[in-house]
Amino acid sequence: MKAPIAALALAIFVTESTTNAQSPFPGVNRPKATPPVKVDSKVYPATSTLPAPNEVDLKPATIALPEEAIEPYLLTKENGPFMVIAKTFRGQDAERYALALVLELQRDYGLPAYILRTKDFPRNSMIRNVPPTAPAGMNRARLTEPEKVRSFDEAAVLVGNEKTLRGQEVLWHKVKKLKPKCLDGMPKLYFWREGLSQALRVTNPYVPAQNLFPGRHDPLVTQMNEGKNSVYNCPGNFSLQVAEFRGRATFESEKTKPFAHLDLKRSPLVTAAEDAERVAKNLSRDPEIKQMGYQAYVYHDRLSSRVMVGSFNSPNDPAAVNLRQRLLSKATELSKPQRVGMMIVPANSLTNLEQIKP
Repeated sequence: MKAPIAALALAIFVTESTTNAQSPFPGVNRPKATPPVKVDSKVYPATSTLPAPNEVDLKPATIALPEEAIEPYLLTKENGPFMVIAKTFRGQDAERYALALVLELQRDYGLPAYILRTKDFPRNSMIRNVPPTAPAGMNRARLTEPEKVRSFDEAAVLVGNEKTLRGQEVLWHKVKKLKPKCLDGMPKLYFWREGLSQALRVTNPYVPAQNLFPGRHDPLVTQMNEGKNSVYNCPGNFSLQVAEFRGRATFESEKTKPFAHLDLKRSPLVTAAEDAERVAKNLSRDPEIKQMGYQAYVYHDRLSSRVMVGSFNSPNDPAAVNLRQRLLSKATELSKPQRVGMMIVPANSLTNLEQIKP
């Protein structure tokens, strides 16, 4: 039995000797060769010059772009508030492309479509005459130099005048399935996108966020405005405020007590409703106000009572501007006891009655 064992030991010794002779380190196997590292051809050294960007070869439009005025199709705060943004165009002819799409949506699909230009509404900007810094009565932004030339050439097409989220969702699914013919004749970067499949749900940016989901009306306020001269009886959507009655207000200080210098035995808020009704009654009876054809209204809430004159359907109605100018010129005469009995101060903009009517 010794001969086979000795032969096996000799074979193992010869094998180890051969392996150790091939490795530079005895007893350690040679490591496998690592494959060569792949170098990205688009990675350039820091000192090299980068190649010029690839130019996108967009073919010119093959349709006749409309030449009519774009102003009648611009978005205003009366539209919406819940809408669908169908398409956004950029470039030198962005407005013409947007107008072509708006005309087709109105003509062939019967949808209310509007154009929103970036130069009319720079988002979250503090530019003068542009929301949110624009006056409350401004219907549309008015850009002047130099802001106008710094704006991008961009125009978006918005569709719909929905009042609820449910109506907006139905309109959204409808718009995404549309394939207007004018888009086939316009240059596009993503040629695989067809029609308006990329449409999104949006809101009218001119409508304040607090007006998108108005809260429920106060039952007490509704009860207080059930009178004959209530603004709820005004047929129009806007009216001109000329007077306001409210309680006293003061600044609190650590050294003085609030209202310490005021006589609180009788607050003006106690008689605010009666004062407003009296002024509205005198205005309606005044011969000059009757001759102009306007009626006075009152609105009461928990904090004040307001007097308004006139009924208008647009915040920029020229008749409202004329009324304000005439009231300012007759303010001194109207303040006499035999007429209204107090100074009339017309507001700079009309009051939106849709926000206060139940």
